[in-house]
Amino acid sequence: YKIKAFQVQYPSHDGNLPIGWTAHVHPEGARYFLHAQTRTYTESDVCSPEVLQDIIYFSNYLHGELRLAIDTKKIDIDYDDVELVLEPKKAVCADIICCYYFVNPGGRCLFWLDEYDAEDMLGECRGVTALSHKRLAVQAQYWKHWEMFPNLCLVEQEVLDELKELMLHATCDHLTTTRSAAALSADELKQYFEIVKWIRGNATSMFPIRCARITGLSIFSSGRNQYLNFHGQPCARLSVDQTVRGWSYKPSIYMTIFAPLLCMAPVAHVRSLHTSFVDDLASTSEWKIFITRLNGQLQNLNLLGTVLLGANVGFLAIQSVDSGAGRSPTQIASYMSLVLSFGSIALGLTFITLDLTGRDRGSEASRFLQRMNDGKHGLEKLAMIYSLPYALLMWSMLFFIVAFSYEWCKPGDAVSRSIVGAVLLTVCGLVVWCISVASDKRAPWWWESDQLETVSKETIEETHTNKRSDNKHHILASRLRGWFATTKKRVSVVSVRSAHSGPPPQVTRTSVPLISFRRATVSRQAPPKITVTQRPESGEINGAARTPVSEVGVGYYT
Repeated sequence: YKIKAFQVQYPSHDGNLPIGWTAHVHPEGARYFLHAQTRTYTESDVCSPEVLQDIIYFSNYLHGELRLAIDTKKIDIDYDDVELVLEPKKAVCADIICCYYFVNPGGRCLFWLDEYDAEDMLGECRGVTALSHKRLAVQAQYWKHWEMFPNLCLVEQEVLDELKELMLHATCDHLTTTRSAAALSADELKQYFEIVKWIRGNATSMFPIRCARITGLSIFSSGRNQYLNFHGQPCARLSVDQTVRGWSYKPSIYMTIFAPLLCMAPVAHVRSLHTSFVDDLASTSEWKIFITRLNGQLQNLNLLGTVLLGANVGFLAIQSVDSGAGRSPTQIASYMSLVLSFGSIALGLTFITLDLTGRDRGSEASRFLQRMNDGKHGLEKLAMIYSLPYALLMWSMLFFIVAFSYEWCKPGDAVSRSIVGAVLLTVCGLVVWCISVASDKRAPWWWESDQLETVSKETIEETHTNKRSDNKHHILASRLRGWFATTKKRVSVVSVRSAHSGPPPQVTRTSVPLISFRRATVSRQAPPKITVTQRPESGEINGAARTPVSEVGVGYYT
C-alpha cells in the first residue's frame, strides 16, 4: 500500500506490451488487447510470453486459412476489412484450443472457417430453418461485437440514421398499440433517444469508442428482438402476446378446483403472466408492468388486511359478542376472519420483502419464468401463488360479514331482518353481476381452454349470402365479356363493374394468432466463443491434409 516519493506518472496497464499490440479498457472496465495491423482482438494477457506464443500461432493459422479460402474463391470478402477475435484456452485433456470468430464489416455478420453449431445463438427460437431468419441473429451478434470491441468500429451517419429510425418506429408502435412487440418500453426508448441524439460521427466525436459501443448496444437489442419475433418470416410476430406454435392455455384439474376457492384471481393472473411469457420467451417490459401492478395490489391488500384485522379485534371486544365461552357462531366466524386477514398480510409482506414477486429480477425474468413454467399448463402455479393474498382477504371479508350478519339477525325482528337482508342481497347481487359482466370472456368457463376468435352465425349467414350474390355477379360479368368478345368490342373494367348491383360483397376473416413471443432481455455476456479449433501439430499449417475427428466435436481437427 506504499507509493514512492515524487510518483506523478501512472501507466494505464502493467507489463510490457509486445510490438504491435495495444491495451484498451472497455467503458465498463474490462481490459482487452488489439493488434491493429492484423485487426485481431483478444482478452487474454498478451504480456505473458506463453499466452502470446499461442495467440500468434493461432492468429497466423486462422489468417492463413482465411487467405487460402479467399484465393480459392470459397468466400468473397475484402480481407483487409476482416477482424478476428480469439482466445486460447486449455482443454480438459491438457491440449490448447482456440475459441474464435471472424467479423465481416461489409456484410455486418460473423463467420467461421468450419461448420458451427449455433445453438447458443439461435437456440432461443425453435424451428429456425430459414437462412434469412438466421441472418437476423448473426447480424445482431455483429452489433454485439461493436459493444464488446468498439475500437475499429466507425459510427457513420448512415448507421446513426438507421438507429434513430428504429427507435422512432418502435416509439410510434407503442403509441398506436398496447401490445407492441418492441424490445424496449416507450419510456426506455425515450431515454435511449435522448442519448443517441448527442452522438455524432467518429470524425467529430470526442469519445468515438463510447459512441460506437452505445450504437452497437442499441442496434443489438433491436436486431435480437427482430430475430425473436421472426421478422420478415411468414409467421412474423406482430404483437407481444402472439404465439408461433399456436399454443393455448389449458387449465389443469388443480386450477379447475382451486380457482373458485381463490375467488377466480388465478384466472386473471395466469392470463397476465402468459402475456409476459410466450413460447418460452420473456418480455422484460411486460414483466415489469405486471410486477409493478402486482406490488401495488399487494400493498393495498396489506392495508385493507390491517384494517380488517383491527375490525375483527374490535368486533370481538363487544360485550354481546364475547360471551366468554368462545364457541358461538359469531365468534368462530370472526376468529376465522382474523386468521385469514393475518395470512393475507403475512403473504403480502413476504412477497414484497423477500422479492418473491421478481420485482428486481430484470434480466433474470426469463430464467425465473422458465423455472415456473409447466409446459402444457403454463404459469398456472405462479398465478395461484400470487392469488393467495387476495383470496385470503376476500374469505376474511366473507367470514366477517357472516359474523356481523349473524349478530344483528339473532336479536332482530322480522322488519329489521327483511330490510337488512334485502340490502345485503342487493349488494351481493350487484357485486356478482359486475364481476360477471366485466370478466374476460376469452373462455366460457374457467375450466375450459382459451378459445380463438370465432365467427358468429349471423356473420356466417351473411358471408354465404354475399358469396351467392358474388357468384351471380360473376356469371353476369362473364356473359357480358362473352357478348363483347363476339362483337369484337372492347369493354373497360368500369363497364364490367357497373353490372354489379349494390355494394361489393364483404369478406369476413377470422383473426388467428400466429406467433407468441417472449422478448428476451438484452444479453450482457461476452460474444459467443464460437468455433473451437484444436492446435495443429508443427508443420501442419495451410495446405496440410487434415482428417476430421467426428467424435471430438465440431471444429476440431487433428
